[in-house]
Amino acid sequence: MKVCSSAELRLNGKLQQCRNCSATSFLVNGLCLTCLFRGALEHPANLADNGTFAETVSELCIPDSKWRLGNYEVLDEIGRGGMGVIYRAREFPSGRVVALKRVLVERLDSLQALARFRREAETAAAFDHPNIVPVYYVGESDDGIPFFTMKLASRGNLGTSRAALRNQPRQCVLIIAKVALAVQYAHDQGVFHRDLKPTNILLDESLEPLVSDFGLAKWQNDPSQLTRTLTTLGTPSYLAPEQATGPSAQLTAAADVYSLGAILFELLSGRPPFLGEHPLAVIHQASESPAPKLRRFTQEFDRDLETICARCLECDPSVRYQSAKDLALDLNSWLDDRPIAARPAKIPYRVARWARRNRMLAGTLTALVALGGTSLLWQVRDWGLQSAMRESTLATRSVGIMPFLNLDNLTPDPISAQSVATSLQGKLSRLGPARVSSTQSGASVRWGGTEEIRKVGQDVKARAVLTGTERTIDGKKRISFRLLDAATGQPLLVHLWQDKGQKDSAKAIGEEIGQPIYAVLSAKDWSNMIYSKIDPGLRDQIARDAILAGRDLMFRYTVSDFDQAITLLKKALRAEPDSSLAHAYLAIVATGRTHYISDNSFLELGEAEAYEALRLSPDSPDAHRALAGVYYQEGRFTEALEEGMLTVETSGVEEKVVRLIGITFDALGHPDRALNWFTFGSHIRGTADGIDAQIGDCWAKLADDKQALQAYNRAAELQPDCSQGGVGICHIRLLEGDSAGARELVRKGRWNREDLGDTKRMAAQIEFFARNFEAAQKLYGDLAQADPSGGGSFYGAITYRSALGRAWQAFGDNTRGEALLEHCLVEEKAAVSREPENPEAVYRLAAVESSLGMTESALEHLHTAVSLGWIDYRSPAMDPRFDALRENLEFQLMLKNISSKVADMRIRSQPLNAEEWRNNQWQRRVGMN
Repeated sequence: MKVCSSAELRLNGKLQQCRNCSATSFLVNGLCLTCLFRGALEHPANLADNGTFAETVSELCIPDSKWRLGNYEVLDEIGRGGMGVIYRAREFPSGRVVALKRVLVERLDSLQALARFRREAETAAAFDHPNIVPVYYVGESDDGIPFFTMKLASRGNLGTSRAALRNQPRQCVLIIAKVALAVQYAHDQGVFHRDLKPTNILLDESLEPLVSDFGLAKWQNDPSQLTRTLTTLGTPSYLAPEQATGPSAQLTAAADVYSLGAILFELLSGRPPFLGEHPLAVIHQASESPAPKLRRFTQEFDRDLETICARCLECDPSVRYQSAKDLALDLNSWLDDRPIAARPAKIPYRVARWARRNRMLAGTLTALVALGGTSLLWQVRDWGLQSAMRESTLATRSVGIMPFLNLDNLTPDPISAQSVATSLQGKLSRLGPARVSSTQSGASVRWGGTEEIRKVGQDVKARAVLTGTERTIDGKKRISFRLLDAATGQPLLVHLWQDKGQKDSAKAIGEEIGQPIYAVLSAKDWSNMIYSKIDPGLRDQIARDAILAGRDLMFRYTVSDFDQAITLLKKALRAEPDSSLAHAYLAIVATGRTHYISDNSFLELGEAEAYEALRLSPDSPDAHRALAGVYYQEGRFTEALEEGMLTVETSGVEEKVVRLIGITFDALGHPDRALNWFTFGSHIRGTADGIDAQIGDCWAKLADDKQALQAYNRAAELQPDCSQGGVGICHIRLLEGDSAGARELVRKGRWNREDLGDTKRMAAQIEFFARNFEAAQKLYGDLAQADPSGGGSFYGAITYRSALGRAWQAFGDNTRGEALLEHCLVEEKAAVSREPENPEAVYRLAAVESSLGMTESALEHLHTAVSLGWIDYRSPAMDPRFDALRENLEFQLMLKNISSKVADMRIRSQPLNAEEWRNNQWQRRVGMN
């Protein structure tokens, strides 16, 4: 910049500071060029009326509009302190953006300030460490102003970032550990920093710390002394006590260690260790009082981290870490969960320090301790022995209570569990020493699993864990209790409590279950108790091998596997006839087989075996599950549901039982409630085998095809060899009227295992609903030949022979068709007689009656089926068996009413993922308390 001529606002040629923005100015009026132009633009009158402004501008010859210092273009100011100002600048010709620091204009006449500035530049430039800010260039401007450039820290400093780091204790510790190693490097070079504080620790783009500002640094072998003021001594909140009170020549590395501890304390607690109205008050506190404990401000940190901070902030330098490296080692040990080297100051040291401050009181207390020491010692010894004996007894008679599971809405109920815990504790205490602890642990989607039982036992230090379920029956509450071994999860006691109208039900529960629980807890060894509950079939090697092999086969869902499982279980019963487990498994397999191949002899076998299993073991959960399956196949859904619930009460939540309860709710016309159980079941042990397809079935009945397809696609992806997912997708396409698309899916389906006819049934139904009767007649004919009475339990409840009869009618052979339908009519009436509460059986009867032209009877039975729970309104709308009712207004109104009912159920049913399910269910019950 040069002056071309003089004016009222002439260039002074002498460096000064802008009175408006504190930038460097050469103008006499004290304004820099930026503020001069800004004022003119904000007040346009200056441009036209003020000749002074125009004259001044005309006198300026500006070769470059940017302000430069040497080879650096100054971009903007990013910070300033008591001695210097820092700019963001661009280096020429490289274009690198750096931080440029120069002395403040008002400090240029201070020789001390210039000396400190040069010392800072020289000191930092001599270092080569990844966590010390690197200095790139040291020089002076054309005006003689010293400056130096260094790496630009794009993330600011710890002072500006401490709020964001407050909730990241591990990140804070890691940063200080790196800073401590950088400070140790400086100490090794013979330099003490003396001004460590958050604003002097910069952060680069990777959050790597960079130690900066060595303006107050002292070389160990440098005897020079700069003026000792509070300004040059450092920031009081981070200043070691000896740094403020003693000669600097006696300072050691412990002074910087103190500053590091103060910074770490502030990052973790949100405030410096000492606060005061002025710097001298802060220094006085640090010299006279011990630093506050870190856990006084937050309990989330462990004692090791508190010990590290306390060791750094000791008033006596000899008690602190003796090097920054020692501090870094302990911080890294804490990060790695290893023991730290530091320990709190020894008790004798703390007592001696306190005694020096309180000599008279210390003498008095010493005398009192000496007088009472002997008698107290004996009393403590006796008390310790009694306490140890009592604690040992309590440990053997301790029980933890998990939140109960409410079976009515599948939510945890910690309130009832807490009430039972209080009542049980009162009862057990009257019987002898015992401890009852309630916990919120275990209230998760993996309800009552072995790992959760162990975790609860460890959390509350209990020998046994009490779990429970609750539900309402006829307006009265029933609670099931299961006492489990906390180490193994084995059941020790099962008890059902029924509300009998007592005024204080919690007290009544404690009185009823307290005695049997205390008897179990009093036993030293539970091995005999657990062994006595083992089924006899599992004690015999031949029976055991056959039972386990049969159990594995019965969940493969193929006819050959079912038959092989039946053979193995009968073999087990020949080896051990009194095995309730073998009878129960045989009942489950035989009953399951009838679901796919209609043969009442197997259902009769299943019923007989289920009753025999219950006779041998009335409390067997497997026997109750087997009987529930029999009831389901017999269309006795209400009884099946009760047996399923009883199974959950006696054996806990198992995925197979949850699925049975779900399909029972679905059969009763409550797919919304079935969805809750299926979703709950899929969360018990992760994604349950085949349960996704059943979730899809529920959404299909609720006419939410999008959700249904998602579930079916998930089933097809997770179980590509199983037909359920693919067949479900075909079913949705068919209901949407896309018979061609459904037909193509069946044709391309590659389900590489026997699927019990699901694919063939779906192929036949596609042609039947598409009114391609020739293809339907061939497909249903093949199915009927293999299973004459089959088909009724598949989508649409279409028995093979009723479809064949309707197909013959469509071909014009009414005599043959009606003869077959008359035979079906007799069978369906018999089925309704056997299963009067089964909506599917009544619906099948209505379909046959409609095919035979029995309009009034068909409508009556349709109404009955709907009242029992039939809600699949889309199947009769497409089913050719209901062609006789197609134009009937009553039939149309009935389908419309069912559609409205389904819409209401669909709105109430919302899908939740695992995390949403867990949070939603828990928060609904405990109210976020």
